[in-house]
Amino acid sequence: AMFFFSSLTKFFHGGYFTVLMATAIFVVMFVWRRGTAVERTQSVYLPVDKYIDQLRSLSHDADYSTLADNLVFLTNDSSFDKLDRDILYSILDKRPKRAKAYYFINISLTDDPNTREFIVNDFGTDFLFKITLRLGFRVNQRINTYLYQIVGDLIKNNQLAPQNHKYSIYKEHSEIGDFRFCLLRKVLAPETDINGFDARCLELKYFIRRICGSPARWYGLENSNIVFEYVPLFSKVKRGQKLTRITLDDAAQTGSMPLVEAPMKERIAEIEEDEDIFAEALHKERVENAATVADYVGGDTASFRPLKLDEEEADEDVFEEQQDTNH
Repeated sequence: AMFFFSSLTKFFHGGYFTVLMATAIFVVMFVWRRGTAVERTQSVYLPVDKYIDQLRSLSHDADYSTLADNLVFLTNDSSFDKLDRDILYSILDKRPKRAKAYYFINISLTDDPNTREFIVNDFGTDFLFKITLRLGFRVNQRINTYLYQIVGDLIKNNQLAPQNHKYSIYKEHSEIGDFRFCLLRKVLAPETDINGFDARCLELKYFIRRICGSPARWYGLENSNIVFEYVPLFSKVKRGQKLTRITLDDAAQTGSMPLVEAPMKERIAEIEEDEDIFAEALHKERVENAATVADYVGGDTASFRPLKLDEEEADEDVFEEQQDTNH
């Protein structure tokens, strides 16, 4: 006990710094784990087979411009027959993304420090591929370099049609087209029905994530063609209030909208009731501007003046000088 109380005296001589640092680390770890747990409760993985026909139609739909030859998504799902709902929502719903081939990449770290392997599931198609990259913990995780090798292997094994370039600076045109990486970030929508504590944890997690960087830097994609897209955190939605539509006649009868627009003087008088000392100082200028606008356009709803060119001003000056000379 004596040792404990004697150690407490050191708290105000630098010991508080250790306590603050330990508290900060605990808060970061707790917020991250809690936020991840909340996200996982909302995660849904859909079978890819049910969406192959839609993806095939989109891939050949001329009504949409081609976003890229190869569109790449990163996923945390390690299964081979399912996809995260957020990815399918991004491709089909948010803005249909047409591409010649789609890739969904999951990175798995192994205990062997030098592992460099990949597994491909093509779902029986030549345009849809789910890839698991098995990399050792000492291997550089530059996805774009590995993906170029994987696509070359798919073309070599006739699992993917060659993507010949019509134009190139090289003598031998590459059989591999361009890549675009779509990185998804979840956001908490205001209408999401979630308790306040979990909402604060998610907001803090997303704030920490912005500080720590992005997968573009973690996986060496800084120089790649990247699309950042924000998707809502799917959850129960708060019940919204229903709007009731009324006609213009009903609005006029109930007094919600005047039948005849009030003159400019009356409208200015109504505005003055809610104005402060700064608006009061500019009262005269506002009235003059309103009168000028009414004279120019024949009403009181516009706020522009006729354009006067420098040449016109110069001509007026010359005309005035000639009149002075004649007098």
